[in-house]
Amino acid sequence: MSQTKELRDRMNEYRPKYMVNSKVEWLIEHGNIRQSVFFKGETGDRYTMYIFTKRNKDIVDISTIHNTYSHDTDSGDSVGYIKDYKLNIVADKRWGNWRGGSGDLVKQLMRQGVCPISKYSYKIRYCRSAYMMKTHDGNEFSPWFGMKIDLKTGLLANKIHKDSAKVYKIAKNQDKAQRKRNYIANRENTKALERYRKAGGDTESARGGWNRNTQKWKHPEVGVGVENINWDMVPMDDVFRHRNATLRSNIIEHYGMNAILATLESEVVDEDTIDGRYYKLLDVTIPDFSNARGINDPVNNNDSYKGLYLEMINPSTGESHFEGVPNAGNDGWSSNSLKKATVKAALTWRDNDMLIQSGNSWSRNAPTGSEYVEPIVLK
Repeated sequence: MSQTKELRDRMNEYRPKYMVNSKVEWLIEHGNIRQSVFFKGETGDRYTMYIFTKRNKDIVDISTIHNTYSHDTDSGDSVGYIKDYKLNIVADKRWGNWRGGSGDLVKQLMRQGVCPISKYSYKIRYCRSAYMMKTHDGNEFSPWFGMKIDLKTGLLANKIHKDSAKVYKIAKNQDKAQRKRNYIANRENTKALERYRKAGGDTESARGGWNRNTQKWKHPEVGVGVENINWDMVPMDDVFRHRNATLRSNIIEHYGMNAILATLESEVVDEDTIDGRYYKLLDVTIPDFSNARGINDPVNNNDSYKGLYLEMINPSTGESHFEGVPNAGNDGWSSNSLKKATVKAALTWRDNDMLIQSGNSWSRNAPTGSEYVEPIVLK
């Protein structure tokens, strides 16, 4: 049965007792078998239609229809059902990962008002790696396919699944670790800013943003605001503490990348002489105060991370020049990783030889070094 004017009037006159969505509750209480109500997804979910169909006197099925950008129907799923006012989360085939799919489905149904009235309502949020749902009795957990929620009381109607408990614990531990790292990073950044200002540096010039006076976007520039700075009051290792990239660049411009890298621990992972030029590939241990890395990093520890640098020895002056290159073995795009930690692989990446040979900027093949093309002198 379609949503005719008479049906809409009856639903609009209904005053719900348990749920925010009066139309779905009306369907549960007064709808006929095979009668349906449907809703379009909210902002961010506009291409999804949610359909509630009365299967029998006790059950209302929940289905979704997903539309493409051109508004053609793409697919449809049976995602759950309501039985005796118990919301049963079944599945959502759009999501290969059940941890995200079940949580997103609960969130979108809440946005449609398929949840208890405010007195008994629950909350849901995404935290680090999983959705977290909290009922009004203080119980918190990660949603899962098979979960049942009582739409009258707002409480969990079945036992928390062991995999859900595991996912929740991991997400909470990640959140705890990340909050601690944020605290340390903020503390170190604040101290570095204080030293920079006391030394006479201008930190405001390093900030971009909209200028209300000029009605133009302000772009920070390296080297601006350092005219009166006393560099003896700015430690070299503050370059690892500042979160602002312009301030870090100002410190690098003053001390030089060579001098900064010379203070760090490093290991030579490869060396080679090519066309009379000597190269070394260094694996440098870089202090981590800026909170730039993700947690549970398998390569790095909690207070430092590794970075590859290609050292080039100038044959005329003997000076060393350093250039950062991607780490090896990250299985990323060809422009973002090396297949092997070798000098030739680093040179291949630096010279973009993979793109020159294949012509494919979307290639996923990371350079191994065999693709390196030695430069020749044009006559």
